[in-house]
Amino acid sequence: MKRKIFAVLLIALVLLATAACGGEAPVPEDVGGALQSIGTGDTVFQFLVTGPDETITGWDVHTDETTVGAALLAVGLIAGDESDWGLMVTEVSGIVADWDENQAFWAFYADGEFAMAGVDETDIEPGVVYAFVYTQG
Repeated sequence: MKRKIFAVLLIALVLLATAACGGEAPVPEDVGGALQSIGTGDTVFQFLVTGPDETITGWDVHTDETTVGAALLAVGLIAGDESDWGLMVTEVSGIVADWDENQAFWAFYADGEFAMAGVDETDIEPGVVYAFVYTQG
């Protein structure tokens, strides 16, 4: 009986976590063409954005920064507020997500998986695709 209860609770937790993380992370093929190039530097990574209308845009970000957050801030693709927990991203590619207005936020992904660290704490890794997905509630 305890195993059944544990299994049901585990399934419920996984479903809740999936729902809370928002939409599916985009992949480069979703952009439908060549990625735009932005920035300067020796390191290059792919960055994708899924907006509220589910339109996906993408960039090859060139940088000398070491973290994804610093690189995206430097080229003006993200903005936000510093908090005790790091950078709280409120704007991506000119699109604002306002939790207080409509329970919207930006979900951050690395290689299609919900990121376990903030964008300003995520080191740039070769070959990893980073993404923000506009998410509500």
